[in-house]
Amino acid sequence: MSIGLATTATPQIVVAASGDNALSTLTAMRISPERTAGFRPALFAVWRTQKNSVRSVANVVTIKEAWESGAWSWNAVKRKRFMNDVADTAVLAAVRATSAARRGGTDPARWRPAATQDICTYIDGWVRIKSKWGLAVDIREFTAIKNVLNRQCRTAPAVTSSVPATNKFPTSPTSTIPRTTTSTSGTPVVVGSALALLQLVRVENEFSSGYDRSLFEHWRDVDGDGCDSRDQVLKRDSISLPQVDPISCDVIAGDWISPYDGARWSNPSDIDIDHVVALKEAWDSGAWSWSSAQRRAFANDTSDNRTLLAVTDSVNQSKSDKDPSNWLPPLQSYTCTYIGNWVAVKVRWNLSMDSSEYGRIRNLLQSTCASLDIAPIPNLPSFAGGAIATVTPPASLSPTPTSATATTTNVTSAPAGQITPGSYCSPVGAIGYFTKSGDTSPTAYICSKTNAAGEPYSGGRARWRRA
Repeated sequence: MSIGLATTATPQIVVAASGDNALSTLTAMRISPERTAGFRPALFAVWRTQKNSVRSVANVVTIKEAWESGAWSWNAVKRKRFMNDVADTAVLAAVRATSAARRGGTDPARWRPAATQDICTYIDGWVRIKSKWGLAVDIREFTAIKNVLNRQCRTAPAVTSSVPATNKFPTSPTSTIPRTTTSTSGTPVVVGSALALLQLVRVENEFSSGYDRSLFEHWRDVDGDGCDSRDQVLKRDSISLPQVDPISCDVIAGDWISPYDGARWSNPSDIDIDHVVALKEAWDSGAWSWSSAQRRAFANDTSDNRTLLAVTDSVNQSKSDKDPSNWLPPLQSYTCTYIGNWVAVKVRWNLSMDSSEYGRIRNLLQSTCASLDIAPIPNLPSFAGGAIATVTPPASLSPTPTSATATTTNVTSAPAGQITPGSYCSPVGAIGYFTKSGDTSPTAYICSKTNAAGEPYSGGRARWRRA
């Protein structure tokens, strides 16, 4: 199996990965926290007659990962058999020592092959080895593998998901300069370092007045498939085939593992669908200037798995509308994934952060989550109305910002939809349109901090004025 770890003169064994089979196998596996104590390489002996450095399943699932996933309970004979397992040719890999050292003992939540065509083969082999040897997966590993299998390795669109397959998107784990677009056309782009991506976020005080949850029309069928967004997420996140009412599309039963606390549920009444960036947080961070159509699109967004998640209801209630400066998931192994999701949602929807929120996230990305990369960010879902902005990185972007001041982004205006003249708006430079009663054509407006005469508006706030 070629997994992008090495090249070798030895002929490679390449097999076609089956994302559907691997997903079925994954859902049947035991989910358990890793046991990190007591590991020593000497516990896994090598047959003296076997050149195990060339081929072994231990070149895919390392002996350290095996130990932490259950091999700590094995006897010496079984550990030796694992180290020398060369019988299953479908999951063998020839790996250079230098390449293996770069990967280390990490699981697919932290490392995957750089070459897109190798990822599914690698994940397929990983799942098969762990299943064959009765090894567990932790919740972070499970989530990462499930996302890869759903997004990149399915042989057909997922029956239970409204999220389009993303296997056409390239990946680049080593990229440090992120690029993202929030326009409704074009191609999603590769995103690298989360710390570098953070610099695309504006840092400004929150707009804390005027919020009402009813302003965000949620749990609606925005894509016309007959299922509202809550049921779509329940179907997508169930680790087993969910039971769905064929008429109403209500999800009746399934199996869910909450990424926030690792709890497992089978009754959908125990599950809340969490807006990762809460509706009030979105309002305070820029959604106050959106059209109702844009707020509706955000509240029901299933086009990116990071926006909405199925989680334990009580944990979601404890989170409420807090940002990462005040709340992080109780399952610490999910912290970095959560921070990455938060940054991705804020960048994608052009939302700001306040200084404490930005500072806490920056500190985590410089310490605990220093190696965190962000997966590709798709385009925004289509919606009628509201300002659309394209965000691009500055010419020079350092991955380690030194202050809580975000880099100002370049904003390219694009046609939007009906706006309210004189109302507050964001971002500056966006173009909107307003059609007066009785008129047959709209009038263009621009989001500006000054009036037509060049005089600044009070408070330094931007408003819609005629272009």
